[in-house]
Amino acid sequence: MEKVSESFVEIEYDQSLNIISLKWLTSPSSQEFRMGMNHLITILQAYPTGTLLTDTTHLGALSEEDQTWSYTEWLEQAVTYGYDTLVLIISPDIFAQMAVEEIMAQANAATQGRIVNQYFDNEQDARAWIKQRSETESQ
Repeated sequence: MEKVSESFVEIEYDQSLNIISLKWLTSPSSQEFRMGMNHLITILQAYPTGTLLTDTTHLGALSEEDQTWSYTEWLEQAVTYGYDTLVLIISPDIFAQMAVEEIMAQANAATQGRIVNQYFDNEQDARAWIKQRSETESQ
């Protein structure tokens, strides 16, 4: 199993659901945010599942520059490696929610709505949705 562990983020391929999960452990600096997102690209290359489960509970607010970078430079690379579904665990912090929602709105515009987005407030419900979707698609 491919896994990246930094003090601010954990990313791993979860074979049981065929997803890549990313969990922000602390609010990252700009450099840490971009490093984490680039680690994600590396894992997407190795495991082109297309589905990302991202826990933004501890992400915090992102700068406008990082938001723009994520839906311009990063998104283009991710889509190249099969990224097509984002399942988000949303932070209760309103500023973090606003940053994530802005990124998602811009990403949807950039991909013309080709990325499926689902929002949850806990990991259990997010994983249940992924499992149900996977079972439905395999029928």
